[in-house]
Amino acid sequence: MKKENIFFLIGLFFLFFLFFIINLYSDTILNKDSANYFLKQNDVNLLRPLSKGKMAELYLQSTNFLSVFVNLEEDKEIILSEKKGSAVIPIASLTKLMTAVVVLENYSLDDLVNISSTAVSASGVMGGLKANERISVRDLLYVTLIESSNDGAEAFAEKMGRTEFIYKMNKKASELGMNDTRYYNPSGLDIFANNGELISTNVSTPENLEKLVVYILKNYPLIPEVLSSVEKRLVSESGVVHNLENTNILLKENTGYLWGKTGYTKEANGCIILILKNYSTINSGYIINVITGADDRFKEARKLEEWLHTSFIW
Repeated sequence: MKKENIFFLIGLFFLFFLFFIINLYSDTILNKDSANYFLKQNDVNLLRPLSKGKMAELYLQSTNFLSVFVNLEEDKEIILSEKKGSAVIPIASLTKLMTAVVVLENYSLDDLVNISSTAVSASGVMGGLKANERISVRDLLYVTLIESSNDGAEAFAEKMGRTEFIYKMNKKASELGMNDTRYYNPSGLDIFANNGELISTNVSTPENLEKLVVYILKNYPLIPEVLSSVEKRLVSESGVVHNLENTNILLKENTGYLWGKTGYTKEANGCIILILKNYSTINSGYIINVITGADDRFKEARKLEEWLHTSFIW
């Protein structure tokens, strides 16, 4: 055998031997300590929702919006999308979520509220409240939230004293870190002077409103229960029948929408807060969508929901 062939065979044998040793060593290490090299399925689930490689463009015409995934058990929040989420904007009847919180923190559900002529004179007729009607706090919550009754919100404030009630609204906002929120009334109506000049309007930010929703989810299940009702029939202590229909029409369209609150004024335009089921069958949690300044709040909400469903791995 030629000398060149002998060196070739020796070199080839050495390469095979080296490959065998490396392969054996790698298998031993990975089998022994695989947890150090790979995420287990449960670990991967903790990272969800995960954005897909190429996400579709999201075009919403609303002035502001914020979409957040929250897991209350793990105290985890993930911003899924936003547009000017920290901008201060009028919030119209989204105000009534704080109104409901102050009510539940200061009144008993069985307390009776006297509906005054002053309360009934508030702008709008939603809720069908009558002057001198007596109604329980529980039932008035349904009237105020489901049909977004301005009369109901004013009646709640009058029971304590309007100035004190509004003070408590702002105090609670401060306690929750809603530092860009200011309430001037319990209903969310814009207040104008006789010459048409705007005097005051309740303001907040999508980020602040999301904090309020999380607080409600953690502490006041009655509010989601009320606002998840598509319809409600109740009879007040005075015998007045109220057939209520939720202003949130999306509840009829999709069971994925758990509850929410609508709002509209000239200054605020269309507003909506929606709480959705988490799409995941693995992880618990909610999706909170806040949309403000929309010409068509329901159309914008549908677009955002579709985008969330298709843009993330849940």
